Amino acid sequence: MQITVVDITENPLALIAKTARVSHRSEESNRSSDKELVQKLIRWGHFSVLEVATATFLIEGISRACTHQLVRHRHLSFVQESLRYVEPMGDHIIPPSVAASPFYTAKMKELAGNALALYREMVANGIPKEDARFILPIGTATRIMVTGNFRAWREVIEKRGLNPQAQWEIKELLSEILTCLVAAVPVVFQDLTGQN
Repeated sequence: MQITVVDITENPLALIAKTARVSHRSEESNRSSDKELVQKLIRWGHFSVLEVATATFLIEGISRACTHQLVRHRHLSFVQESLRYVEPMGDHIIPPSVAASPFYTAKMKELAGNALALYREMVANGIPKEDARFILPIGTATRIMVTGNFRAWREVIEKRGLNPQAQWEIKELLSEILTCLVAAVPVVFQDLTGQN
């Protein structure tokens, strides 16, 4: 899995604080007070002002099973690699529980390899890619661009990244995204790590 930060709102704390001050006509603004105000807003659960700032990530080498979970969060925006137009990367994601078994790892790789070979054969014989793709396993690797406002990212991270019941791959994905967001905007995301 590879995650690339494509874009994060420039100077997000100033924008969030300026937005929050609209409700009270408070014109005071400096870096220190912006930080303090945003920290208070997060403690108080006033997350609507976080919607003005966004982060966009390019995510590569994750399974279609993972993207199926991710796209359920409709408050994020997505553009996923289209198998109607491009050939699959050929990679197949092996879950850790399967990777622990050499026997099942070999079986899974064989099955995925056979599916990809059949896909290529069908396309070579005139079957449209959009129809041949039906043979591909859900573990087929893909790439997706995801944009969300800070409130949306916090919600998805809490529901999928920090939930012990969530599937391993989406937890790993959102853990890495949280690391990126904490590095870029610690005031907004640090509390999700349990460290303040």
